[in-house]
Amino acid sequence: MRIAGITWWRYNYGSILQAYALQQELNKKENIDYEILCQYGKKVTSASNLKEKLKRIGLIKTIKRVFWKFGLKKLRKRNTNIQNFIDKNLKISDREYTKSNIKDANNVYDGFICGSDQIWNPKLTSLESIYWLSFANKEKLKVAYAPSIGVSILSNEQKKKIKENLKSFNAISTREKQGTDLINSVIGNKKCITVLDPTLLTERNLWDKISSNNNIYNTKYIFVYMLRGTKNQRKLIEKYAQNKKMKIVTMPFLDNEKISLYDFKFGDIKVWDASPADFITVIRNAEYVFTDSFHCMLFSTMYHKSFYTFPKIGKSQVNRMLDFQKLISAENRMINDNSTIEEIENIDSIDWDKVDETIKNRRKESKKYLDDAFSIK
Repeated sequence: MRIAGITWWRYNYGSILQAYALQQELNKKENIDYEILCQYGKKVTSASNLKEKLKRIGLIKTIKRVFWKFGLKKLRKRNTNIQNFIDKNLKISDREYTKSNIKDANNVYDGFICGSDQIWNPKLTSLESIYWLSFANKEKLKVAYAPSIGVSILSNEQKKKIKENLKSFNAISTREKQGTDLINSVIGNKKCITVLDPTLLTERNLWDKISSNNNIYNTKYIFVYMLRGTKNQRKLIEKYAQNKKMKIVTMPFLDNEKISLYDFKFGDIKVWDASPADFITVIRNAEYVFTDSFHCMLFSTMYHKSFYTFPKIGKSQVNRMLDFQKLISAENRMINDNSTIEEIENIDSIDWDKVDETIKNRRKESKKYLDDAFSIK
């Protein structure tokens, strides 16, 4: 059975690694020949990608994005290493599919699986987009694995469109309970279930193989991975590091639309050129992690790192992190600009044995969901 995965597989470390994880999991199934569908140029620097950006976000924003990806030599090296990881590890379709030719995919694949990441977030993608699989012919298998809808409220028009999009799905799931509840309220039944993000669906030994247990910095350090965040948050982390007498390792300028120029100053060790595998390695060898990233939080959990999260702007962005923290009984890990060092120090430690057991059980349920979904045909 030829299956195409439709997801984000290029934007950041989390997107790439979740795509890789689902690919590895589906590759274990004997009856599945899986590849990720290419919905944009395979190379981030391709002319088709530039054209798409100009059309979607305009000239000024495109120039800004290009500068904060390629304007500095060290950032160019980062993108080269990320591209090399994609080329080596992800199986991407040779043909590039767009809204105009996506119907042709029906001639190649027996079914489609969409997810994970925020591909169903109506603030980020259209309800008419290929991520809802409306292009798939009636006889094709249609599965959703852990997409995030990313919002808590939908308009009546959005509800109507989503219900129409999902009526022909063979199996539906989302990554967060809030998303599952919202989808089920829209479709009028409990067909949608909550499953683990693909990065947790796989066993940890997958990530052990591609990362390193070697601390190349030869010192205890705090890893800070801030996609956005504020100057005040960074200053709070500096105080925490001083209190712990530890160095700060950071990756500057991760979100080219929300740049904090304080990143030029912030951090004792700046990792400019990390590949996705290096991203895992830095988490794996850290003592503490501060982040506003969902996937950084997940990998910190996987490697039993004491993590602290800052809320991103928007209620839904906060909820998806709190949803996972609630799952692992670590709701107290969310801090803010006004938190004090004393408050952070007084946060209860995480019961990792309990966390591992919870994830183990959820992993079993998530794997069963996939097994059932692909046994339909």
